[in-house]
Amino acid sequence: MTRSDKGPVARYEVHRQREPATRGVQRPPVVEEFQALDRARLSALGYALDGPTSSGERFTGTVSVVQVLWSGDRRATADLIDVIDERVAFRLLNEVRLPRPQDLTVSLDSIQSEVDALAHIGV
Repeated sequence: MTRSDKGPVARYEVHRQREPATRGVQRPPVVEEFQALDRARLSALGYALDGPTSSGERFTGTVSVVQVLWSGDRRATADLIDVIDERVAFRLLNEVRLPRPQDLTVSLDSIQSEVDALAHIGV
């Protein structure tokens, strides 16, 4: 499916900043496109954890997540969402307590009481 198959769509790009080439010539970032923000952020965190590289393809360790709105095949807008480096990724992944699946469950009684409350006010 191409972008022109639908109306306006949002895509998320992960930009890996590269080290300058010889004589300080700036090189464009390596860009990957994702359909969802969560996937783009996961990819960006992984690249940021890699940090700067000194062999092969040389990256600075800074990764950006950009939301791009497309109208057909035309790039309408691009907004910077995140800028992540190794320090940010390490801190986020080591200081945040991830919930367990059972912590996210909602009891049927709780849902029923919310439905009853909404029915009571006429929604």
